[in-house]
Amino acid sequence: MRRFKDLLWGHICALGGGIVASFGFAPYAFRPALWGGLILFFWVINSGSGKITAQRGWLFGAGYFGCGIYWISYGLYNHADTPLWLSLTITITLIAYLSLYPMLAAWLGARLFPQGLRRLTAVAVFLAAAEWARGTVLGGFPWVLFGQGSLDSPWAGYLPLLGVYGTGLILLLSAGWLVGCLQQNTSMRFVWLGAVSLIVVGGEGMRWVSWSEPSGEPVEVALIQANLDQSVLWREENLETIMQTYLDMTRQVAKTPVIIWPEGAIPKYYVEVASFYQMVATEVLDSDATLLSGTFHMGEEQNQYHAGLINVKTQQRYGKRRLVPLGEYTPLEDWLEPIYRQMDFRMNNLTPSRDRPLIQVHGQPVGVTICYESIYPEITRFSLPDAAYLVNVSNDSWFGYIRGPWQHLEANRLRAVEAGRDLIRAANTGITAIIRADGSVEKTTPLFERVILEGVVQPRRGATPYARYGEWPFAILSLLALAFCPIVARSPKSL
Repeated sequence: MRRFKDLLWGHICALGGGIVASFGFAPYAFRPALWGGLILFFWVINSGSGKITAQRGWLFGAGYFGCGIYWISYGLYNHADTPLWLSLTITITLIAYLSLYPMLAAWLGARLFPQGLRRLTAVAVFLAAAEWARGTVLGGFPWVLFGQGSLDSPWAGYLPLLGVYGTGLILLLSAGWLVGCLQQNTSMRFVWLGAVSLIVVGGEGMRWVSWSEPSGEPVEVALIQANLDQSVLWREENLETIMQTYLDMTRQVAKTPVIIWPEGAIPKYYVEVASFYQMVATEVLDSDATLLSGTFHMGEEQNQYHAGLINVKTQQRYGKRRLVPLGEYTPLEDWLEPIYRQMDFRMNNLTPSRDRPLIQVHGQPVGVTICYESIYPEITRFSLPDAAYLVNVSNDSWFGYIRGPWQHLEANRLRAVEAGRDLIRAANTGITAIIRADGSVEKTTPLFERVILEGVVQPRRGATPYARYGEWPFAILSLLALAFCPIVARSPKSL
């Protein structure tokens, strides 16, 4: 009976660790919760069989993703006319699938090492590698990454060096080593506590290092948040009202050098409303003003349609490289066609582009991401080091008021820190924001309000180590940490 109670308690703690860790992300952003949840998880997988450890890895993931991405069901049910049972089924299936990654990481660490610091180190490395895998496999879903929870904490100093995956590894190692050191004798305990302290102090010190420098004068910007509901956007009879809304709001800031409309501002292919855009550019905007607008446009090949961003004056475009599953394309359509018939997504026939995410604005190269793309670090990195600043346009209205919009804003903060660039973000219903190169949010708008956010963006030059080397430092650090495990295993004091 005692063995059963211990087993059950460990499983409950693993699930609870995942739930607690999820509160380390926006909108709560209580960063100690992430570290505390990871510490609790490492505590309950410190020993035990591979089977038990795997179960606890899956339970941790269920709590972590269950609380972190449950809002997906809201979007499916409210904005895709998906039956409630199907919305919940899709969301639960996604949570169960994502939980396989920490499960496999925990199982592999347990199979290689029986217990102690070597197991915890291995699990930390495999968890970080699993995060990279879930951000890559089958198109990837790199949402609520551990490194994202490092913002506003000492670990944030590692983001410009190692990126979100490498910073996640540092965070995991520090949590695992803190648990492992409690099992050491007194002298070794101080050694490992010192190692964790060095990580924390080093990260805090690097938060004050600037990896880029201003280049030229700040640029005035005006970000349009039209606050148009999804149900309004996709009705043909509302098209004139939509265009008039953007026209009226743009007139208020017509002299601002850079004006930005959000993703898919006018829900028509560009060629169908090109005359309207040209009228805005020639009759409304000041001669020195530039309008960037999220658009839909037809590709050069037949039956190719893209979401993207266009500089209305120069006609230079960027096409979205990463599409939203279900919302913008239908994976495994032949197999899942009966399910898709019960959904109503308006633009689920889009084609990914191969464009470089870079356009010219007033002679300066600007890095671009469209909505969902901002959670992929490699897309922003592809615009560096050329980009003087970053632009993100989005339509987060289907997220509702729950965690999604704040988490999406947080992902954009990550991209700013990794790149060492200011980032400006225009979202249809919010959260529209101006983000500095250190990840701090200078200005934001409330959700679901019609508002214009005005401010300045500072062009910058220079490259962070992450912008230069990408995931290579993360890979090397992971291999070094794994190579360290056998060395620890040979030391009797480390057990």
